[in-house]
Amino acid sequence: MTDEQPPLIDDAFTMWINRSSPDAKHMGNSGAIIKKGRGVTKTVAVTKYGDKKIGDVRKRELRFRTYEHRRDGQPDYDEKNPKNTWFCENDEIERVLAFLQSEVARTGKYRIVDASSPAGVVLDLLKSSDADAHDLAAALLLEGDLKNLVSALSASARGHSIAELAVIGARRQLISDLQALISMPNTTETDLQRRIGDSYWLFGGRYVGTADRRNLMPLDQHDIPLLGADGTLHIVELKGPRISKLIRRHRNHWIVAEDINEAVGQAMNYVRAFDELGASISEYHRRELGYDYDMRRVFATVLIGDAENVMNPRSGQRIDAQAVRATIRSYNSHLSRVEVRTYDELLDTAKRALNFENESRLSSAALRDDATHDADNHPPSRGSEEPWSDDPPF
Repeated sequence: MTDEQPPLIDDAFTMWINRSSPDAKHMGNSGAIIKKGRGVTKTVAVTKYGDKKIGDVRKRELRFRTYEHRRDGQPDYDEKNPKNTWFCENDEIERVLAFLQSEVARTGKYRIVDASSPAGVVLDLLKSSDADAHDLAAALLLEGDLKNLVSALSASARGHSIAELAVIGARRQLISDLQALISMPNTTETDLQRRIGDSYWLFGGRYVGTADRRNLMPLDQHDIPLLGADGTLHIVELKGPRISKLIRRHRNHWIVAEDINEAVGQAMNYVRAFDELGASISEYHRRELGYDYDMRRVFATVLIGDAENVMNPRSGQRIDAQAVRATIRSYNSHLSRVEVRTYDELLDTAKRALNFENESRLSSAALRDDATHDADNHPPSRGSEEPWSDDPPF
């Protein structure tokens, strides 16, 4: 290789790169001697044109030339009009290179794909007989631009529905994981809090997120500070899922036991603190931290126990789940701004909501597919009569 004119030696394959530019618009070229025969020499060169100062390439040209030899047997590179010349430019170059590097099996339209691009990765997977949807999705997420993938999905109604179904699937998996956790005897509230994370949707559609801080009040740290659509706060206090003293027998009736009373008392203290300090703390957070939380008349939820796994300490037998739920429901009816819920009831409600969402999405997609199919197979004919006549119906 050389940086100047093609050398005059008779090599089998000679190339040159970064040939000097004759003017400001000519940004140099690279080329090669394809063949050096007895009477002619054939060359190919790629030339760049643009603004040399800033390095802006505006045009590329691929040119093939055939130079006749001089009397001394060397090619006449100074010849102004070579014997044969042919060129292409810009995107045409990639098409020529693709054709030269490929063996095309049949006639048709083809697209050039960079092997290192996400499309190239997907094509490689499709060529593999054991590639499945999970492999394709993993390749797209690993190699592709996630923002572009989301935008592409959201660009169409069907893609938007598919994206929503994927979200529903992920949420259903979270519910399944939480159900497995609450059924394990050694699961703690810390384990559940870590798995729930910021999944505010578990608590219903009126919430839009969680607060950025858990220590909104002095001396207190809240497990899950939910945010309503209007900026109001709802505090969730988590307790363990396997509570032995969830309800107990009192004379001839069931009443909530000490663990629920203690947790509700803790939640009441949270509510009282917000009532007493909420106005000033809200203003302080707004000015100093930029958080716009409405801390007036805060509500609280105590999440505790599993109605399906409550044991009677006296008999050692499992208490009927309906009795547990009825006892807690009676207890809640006498509370104000604090409620008690069990983990199984919370997850069951969230699961039913997801089932409804999933059925709605699938029904909408099916209706769109049917409408598209009917439109394709039964297009409206031109000049057909209107279904409504101008004549009166009598």
